[in-house]
Amino acid sequence: MDERLLTLASLVPHCRSAADVGADHGKLGAHLLKTGVCEFVYLTDISAPSLEKARRLVRREGLEDRCALLVGDGLTVLPPFDAAVIAGMGAPTIEHILTAGQDRIGDAKLILEPNVGAEELRLYLCRNGFAIEDEALTRAGGRWYVCMRAGRGRMTLTPEEALAGPALLARKDPALPGYRDFRVRVAKKALSGAQGRDETAARELTRELTLWEEVSRRIDPCS
Repeated sequence: MDERLLTLASLVPHCRSAADVGADHGKLGAHLLKTGVCEFVYLTDISAPSLEKARRLVRREGLEDRCALLVGDGLTVLPPFDAAVIAGMGAPTIEHILTAGQDRIGDAKLILEPNVGAEELRLYLCRNGFAIEDEALTRAGGRWYVCMRAGRGRMTLTPEEALAGPALLARKDPALPGYRDFRVRVAKKALSGAQGRDETAARELTRELTLWEEVSRRIDPCS
């Protein structure tokens, strides 16, 4: 369990059943069971060979009677569940999984970690009847990860909240300045390459940098 998985686990509410979509090695699901966060876990993956890694882990840990391993696409193979973790993929893939499985979600909590496109995912959630309840930033393997929990509800985001995260911004999360600095460096480097070549990308990157300046004023008025 690296910091990314531990952070995701911290966002899962105590519940009867949780699903780890794209479970791969199964470490997160096993951790949720062993720590008593969940009574039962569904481990799903679109790849049967990949899911064998999770099968070996739960067998080794003696957790076979408290989990089910399901091969299939996203949420569509799941029975009712109380929480679902969808992590380690881009925002468009997460959005596809949520859209395809919308009739399975019900009132379940969604714990999400987009490798790219956190801003777009936040806006998708708000457009589709979800509210962001909590967020966390973490680093693992030299990379930043944005994790969030959402549930049924209504939420409207300002541009700054969509970019930086409403919960992170509201509490002035201690990790937010470091994440901001990283995103600003990436955007400035991309902007230098886009100017004169891709004006659409340049305008979007300029918009992002302007928003990060506003975020900086909110989290550090003296900046």
